[in-house]
Amino acid sequence: MLHASRGFCAFYVVIFHAKFILWSGGRQYLLVHPRTTWGALDYVAFGADMLSSAGYEMVIFFFVLSGFFIRYAQLRKHRKPMAFYINRIVRIYPPFLFASLLAIVGLWCVACGVPAAISVENGRELNITLAEAWKELQSLDLLGLMRTLVFLPLQEVYIGYNNVYWSLLPEAIFYLAVPLAFWWTWVYYGLSVVIYAAGLLWTQHGLLNPFIDYLLTFNFYFAVGAMFYDVVVRTPWLSWARRVPAWWLVLLMGGLFGALLLLAVLKIKPISGLVATLLAVLSMTTLLAGKVSSHNLLIRGLHKLGVFSFSLYLYHFPLLLLCYGGLVYLTGETVFYARYYWLALPLVTFVSYMLYLVTERASVRYFRKV
Repeated sequence: MLHASRGFCAFYVVIFHAKFILWSGGRQYLLVHPRTTWGALDYVAFGADMLSSAGYEMVIFFFVLSGFFIRYAQLRKHRKPMAFYINRIVRIYPPFLFASLLAIVGLWCVACGVPAAISVENGRELNITLAEAWKELQSLDLLGLMRTLVFLPLQEVYIGYNNVYWSLLPEAIFYLAVPLAFWWTWVYYGLSVVIYAAGLLWTQHGLLNPFIDYLLTFNFYFAVGAMFYDVVVRTPWLSWARRVPAWWLVLLMGGLFGALLLLAVLKIKPISGLVATLLAVLSMTTLLAGKVSSHNLLIRGLHKLGVFSFSLYLYHFPLLLLCYGGLVYLTGETVFYARYYWLALPLVTFVSYMLYLVTERASVRYFRKV
């Protein structure tokens, strides 16, 4: 059931990025299409667009899920540190390396085949960053390759402009810490809360470096997920949840999601991260308590997405970039006000699944045999 939550998070991020790449969105759209010209359907369509504005917060949701699943996996089948690290390397690096190659090829195709797609003349943020990514890729050296292997940008931009890589480093640091953290579990939980609280008090610190940012912010979300697993298996938490009417839980999740969208639009990340954490815990509670049937068509569909959620997350950005290059080539435009991104979603999801079959799933099966 919880795989459905992973599928939801991954697909939500795909929509978030598709909107950024293939639609002008937000304020830029409003400048060209002022609300004084809107009809009822325009409000409905724009409202649907804004429902996918919490991309960063869905990554936080995913971090909580990751902590929960890793805690479950370690307790179900304990692995010593080296075995745990090998398992994570096998799961992460084959699709990651292929996604990096895809991103390189995709950016090369767009930059060389459709130069207008990386032109900075329109002042669009996407084009400016694409131009910088292409410049950095052309000067790629050994240091850049080493930085890519540890999930860091080449200089300012990630290789091939696959910006989803920012979240892989917090995941990797968490995995490195797992054997020690789960040795003194409750000490780890306590320190995580204290350090996160210190980070919240230092709200204006900005981005320092990935490791300090991990300690001050991201580690907390993984720790909450792991701690929630202990709560589920060691307390009557789910028994209490089963006594709560399903409609009440759904209403509460809807309220949290609405608050999350507002905070995401306002870019108040310290608070939006906490709301995303609460939403993750409440969603897992609702699913684990059996408040939603496993035969529900939406849950079944999201579960299928959850199976290849990691590949979907890795591959969707370069695939969307190729879609962007194709649209620029076909239309001659670099800013789109038509909602082409809805057309790209099924295509990108299908291709990501095909790539999952030949990369992530194939590598896992191979190393299991070995």
